Amino acid sequence: MIGFSCHSRNYGAGTPDEIFGFIKKLGFEFIDVDSVGTIRQEDVIENPENMASFVKELSGRHGIKLAEYFLGNVWVDVEKIETSQPDVRKRNKMYVNFDKICKYARLAGFRSIMGSAGTLIQEQGFERSFDNAALTLGKMVQIASDQGISFHVEPSQNSLLNVPSKAVEMAKAAVGLRYTLDFLHFQVNGHSQDESMKLLEYTGHMHARQAAVGWPKCPFEYGEIDFDTIIKRLRGLRWDGIIAMEYWNGPAEEAAGMSPVEQTILMRYHLKGLLKKYYG
Repeated sequence: MIGFSCHSRNYGAGTPDEIFGFIKKLGFEFIDVDSVGTIRQEDVIENPENMASFVKELSGRHGIKLAEYFLGNVWVDVEKIETSQPDVRKRNKMYVNFDKICKYARLAGFRSIMGSAGTLIQEQGFERSFDNAALTLGKMVQIASDQGISFHVEPSQNSLLNVPSKAVEMAKAAVGLRYTLDFLHFQVNGHSQDESMKLLEYTGHMHARQAAVGWPKCPFEYGEIDFDTIIKRLRGLRWDGIIAMEYWNGPAEEAAGMSPVEQTILMRYHLKGLLKKYYG
């Protein structure tokens, strides 16, 4: 069955208690927790057990379940380590910190962690960057699995997986890797939804927001992503997972007077109708 989550970053700054409480008041069953402003990655690495206890208590007190820990890149000291990083020593240090993060996620009660798909290292070229990322992601899948956590990455417009065919290739190269799929990253650059739909069979978690060609995070009514077809296909795949509403204002959205709360609720309402249509 499909559940609905809300990204903790959607509505701006606040204490973890305020953020969890507000998202619960909006009627969400699950929460996706980011690692920058809500539960900081550096705090997790420093003391996984204490942070897991803190987040588990928050989840229980507010009656909201933990879906995905939105991690991105893993940091080592003051350096963000790309999964396409060619330096084996740096990658090995990163695995140590990633194992701590996985331990935290397991103890807290998360379903999954979302990491980085990797970016192009110019001096290495695309193919070598891709191969390094595949090797690294495969190792991270195993570390997460050993801790009882699913590991996902997001094929994004700024990553090595910025076209659907490359994301399919990576899923085959890094055995066990699953995706947190956000159709915005392909729609905004004009990729066919028929092509991006092929990633659904490799998807463990999803983000939902609207977009149009050349217009990321457009207002719901201008959106070109066909969620009817997506939900219908998920039903055919018997997909069991969480769809997270992910919408926060950048400078353009803020200047346009757009409301993240309105966009979140509109999207959830639309998806609930589609679930009723295809799941009964």
